[in-house]
Amino acid sequence: MGLRSFLIRHDAIGLHYAVRICIGTTAVWLLLRSLGDADADAIWAVISVIVATEPQMQTAVFAFMSRIVNTVIGCTIGLTFLLVAGPEVWVLPLALTVTVLVCTYLVRLSSSWRLAPATTALVIASGVVEQSRISGAEVALHRAGEVVLGCAVAFLITWCMSKIWAPPVAQEQGGH
Repeated sequence: MGLRSFLIRHDAIGLHYAVRICIGTTAVWLLLRSLGDADADAIWAVISVIVATEPQMQTAVFAFMSRIVNTVIGCTIGLTFLLVAGPEVWVLPLALTVTVLVCTYLVRLSSSWRLAPATTALVIASGVVEQSRISGAEVALHRAGEVVLGCAVAFLITWCMSKIWAPPVAQEQGGH
């Protein structure tokens, strides 16, 4: 039995996921590189492709929207605290607390309970490390742009693959 036959017979969802990740991460990396932005920060676009890639369209739509909403929440709250209170260490726990409360009581997407505060922490920590409000703002805008790019690429690949090579629905319990 060849490798292709083995992979398709034993885990078609895993093979689909691997192909999508390969195409998506290559696409965002090459695109950012062509724009002159293939430094270490390009990782947010790559991570977004990985996080937002789904085998089925309906779950892809949710992953796409959730990732963008969570990034916007985290960036907005982080920027607000950074710009109002400044790049101070004490701002971080306060901003994280507000972010979690917004996510748990207003947005109510369990995925945002972790992702939005992580984004808030990244924005504020960047400002604190550089002792600059501008540095935090730059990180927030850069990360948000790369997240949107990564999510859009993941969604586009999911849509294209659903037309070209749709994964079997029955085997989706593999957790991919």
